[in-house]
Amino acid sequence: MSKAFSLAGIRLGWMVSLSPEIIEACASTSHNTVISVSQVDDQIATFALDSPSVNSLLARNITLAQRKLAALDEFVTESKWVCQWTRPQAGTTAFIRFTDKGANLVDDVEFCKQLQQQTGVMFVPGSQCFGGGVDFKGFVRFRVCQ
Repeated sequence: MSKAFSLAGIRLGWMVSLSPEIIEACASTSHNTVISVSQVDDQIATFALDSPSVNSLLARNITLAQRKLAALDEFVTESKWVCQWTRPQAGTTAFIRFTDKGANLVDDVEFCKQLQQQTGVMFVPGSQCFGGGVDFKGFVRFRVCQ
């Protein structure tokens, strides 16, 4: 509900898998963490997933995502001397690699801190969210929409 429908406060979701083992592992974990869905969340989700709301929400969010992705694509293209990426084909998360003018990877943690302090824009350091502090240095995770 939070990503596709821009309903970040609604803590309700689902999963799909062909693997019975994965479904069972997730189900047994959820028993320990989630007892029930709030009635408010349930009602809002029901409304959002019903026609015509679902079509309106998805159309709006797809349009926003496409517009923001186009702007980010333009930025990366104009800034190719310091950043590069593989443009996302689906979804709204980008992974961008930044280098300095000498083509050395930037310190992604420090870059994200300075960017947030100076502009209010928040990126997530790739080495911290995916690399365990070792891999993906110089990369940042950026949410295109929301």
